[in-house]
Amino acid sequence: MKIGKEKLGELSRLNDDELWKAIRGLAGSHGFKLPENTPQHEDLEKVRKALSGDLKLTMSDALRLMNKYKGDNR
Repeated sequence: MKIGKEKLGELSRLNDDELWKAIRGLAGSHGFKLPENTPQHEDLEKVRKALSGDLKLTMSDALRLMNKYKGDNR
C-alpha cells in the first residue's frame, strides 16, 4: 500500500484519538487488530514525525511499536 505525501500530512495533523482511529482502520484492513485505547501521546508523536519524514523509522522499529500495542488483540 502506498499513501501519498498529502494524505500523510493530513494524518500527521489529526489529534491523538483521530490518528489512532485511522491507524486502527489501516491495520484492520490488513488483518491486524489493535486495541481501541489510544496510545500515549509520546508514541503518537513518533508516528507523526515518521509520517512527516522528520523521523526515519525502520521496519523493525515500526513492528516493535505495533507489537507494543497489539498485545493479545490478534
